[in-house]
Amino acid sequence: MKNYGWLIKGLIFGLLMWVMVYVVFPRFSEGEVVEPEKHLMELLFAFPAGILWGYYRFKVLPKRMNKGKKDSDD
Repeated sequence: MKNYGWLIKGLIFGLLMWVMVYVVFPRFSEGEVVEPEKHLMELLFAFPAGILWGYYRFKVLPKRMNKGKKDSDD
């Protein structure tokens, strides 16, 4: 499961971003009614976006950082 840790972290990130946008931020505005249950469809976009972020952050970016270190060592 260690190889797919980025997937779990990405799903959690997508879910947390959805919670921040549709639950936490609207509570700062008293005029806006908080109804996150009307925004469940956006979870279909939040999860894939979180997975892409997790793949980039935990798979692609470390490879690029290591490549940059190897190039500077030569």
